[in-house]
Amino acid sequence: MSTSSVSDGILKFATQYSIYSGFIIFSFGVIGFLPIVIASSFSVLAYRNVRHLVRRQLPIVRRKLEKQITAMVLMRVIAFVCLTLPYNAYRIYVINFPTPQINSTTTATCNYTACNSQRISCSSNLDCDCFSLTSNSNIGICASTIFSCASVVRCNMDNATCSIASTICVNSTRCGQPICYPLPMANKQICPPKTVIRWFSTDNMTNGRYSHTASVLLNGKVLVTGGYDGFSYLNSAEIYDPSTGTWTATGNMINARYLHTASVLSNGKVLVTGGWNRVSVLYSAELYDPSTGTWTTIGSMFYPRSWHTASVLPNGKVLVTGGYNGFSFLNNAEVYDPSTSTWTTTGNMNNARNGHTASVLSNGKVLVTGGNGNSGLLSSAEVYDSSTGIWTTTGNMVKARYYHTSSLLSNGKVLVTGGANNSGISNIALNSAEVYDSSTGTWTTTGNMINSRYYHTASVLSNGKVLITDGWNSNILNSTEVYDPSTSTWTTTGNMINAREWHTASVLSNGKVLVTGGWNGNSDAFNSAELY
Repeated sequence: MSTSSVSDGILKFATQYSIYSGFIIFSFGVIGFLPIVIASSFSVLAYRNVRHLVRRQLPIVRRKLEKQITAMVLMRVIAFVCLTLPYNAYRIYVINFPTPQINSTTTATCNYTACNSQRISCSSNLDCDCFSLTSNSNIGICASTIFSCASVVRCNMDNATCSIASTICVNSTRCGQPICYPLPMANKQICPPKTVIRWFSTDNMTNGRYSHTASVLLNGKVLVTGGYDGFSYLNSAEIYDPSTGTWTATGNMINARYLHTASVLSNGKVLVTGGWNRVSVLYSAELYDPSTGTWTTIGSMFYPRSWHTASVLPNGKVLVTGGYNGFSFLNNAEVYDPSTSTWTTTGNMNNARNGHTASVLSNGKVLVTGGNGNSGLLSSAEVYDSSTGIWTTTGNMVKARYYHTSSLLSNGKVLVTGGANNSGISNIALNSAEVYDSSTGTWTTTGNMINSRYYHTASVLSNGKVLITDGWNSNILNSTEVYDPSTSTWTTTGNMINAREWHTASVLSNGKVLVTGGWNGNSDAFNSAELY
């Protein structure tokens, strides 16, 4: 065999070992340090074998081979450094400067497992979806789906990290690979979290009823009185205990009545006034004593009335206003004094009205709004001063309305929602809402409700937001929505189990809201109750 063929064979052998060992070192180099040591040992052994073959050759051949092998080794070392150093330097960077943490204050997060299994949206924006993190498939970001796969880059080879600032590695079914998703596109302003709040049924009342009252007693229990069951007017009353979720019958009222009022007095007793029974509109009033579960008649009001309002004043007295006496709408008002158990007339309102609302303001005065008057629907509002017994007109609402709601907000303003604005012989449900500022006596429109409605309820929650439930707008509704005074916006929340109107809603001491009874649009009154 010639010297040239021998040297060529050795070079071929050396080249193969160089390529194989270099490939192994680079491949293992992306995994960790220990595999590099193993692969390097393999390379050293291969190099020693080549050197052993070289030393057996003639001096002239040996010198030539040593130069070529040395050049080959140097080239392999340079190639190894160039190929592996950037990646391992990046690995050191990732360890010391990890992917930005998700800021739950600004970033919309989601439970990917729940979203996927229950097939619920993570946001009220339907263009958003839940992308699971590659580092934890149970956790995800709620982010916009409006992007092209060509506009995002693939995650690093570890499928867990991204080298682009303000991105995070997520799984993308549409793109078919993990991608580096820009966190700014997962902002809560783009993808507002969808609050999934469910309504839960609780124990049924003994009687189905609507146009009844519900009062939260000082002990936290709820007293429900009277109403109509679709066939007869009720004098029955029952107590709901939130701690057990059960109803218990209590003493019957002396008079059956519906479209009446019930007010919890400072002594813990409950004053029930007026209303309608099978025969007529009532003058009568009675007191419920929770300690005995019994009712006692007290002096009758000066005027019979239903569809009226009753407001507990800061001095403990109760102001009763307006209503309907069976023939006409009333503008008169009277005050009940619990200390003497007597009624006294006070100044008349400027307008007769029924189907109106009354709110005790933070300054102790009473704001009355809207209603149906003898000349039609009212946009007017007036304020009662208990220290003088005088009514004063204030700014008109933007919309005339009745069968609406009014709620005293934590900032002292009053939110009025919905109601009916009749046109001819039919009522038109309103979705508008407006806010009264007692410091200026003016009204300002705020965001419209998502659904038009009247015969609904409004409850001020412990977080200051306002929950609106059910009502009517050509059909009976089971929808609910929440108003946020800080943003003047409405958000839908979970639908109730039953659609109902003429129901009641009570904020319990535990922060939950108890909805009772109501009408289903047929001849039946609900005996069901639900909790929010």
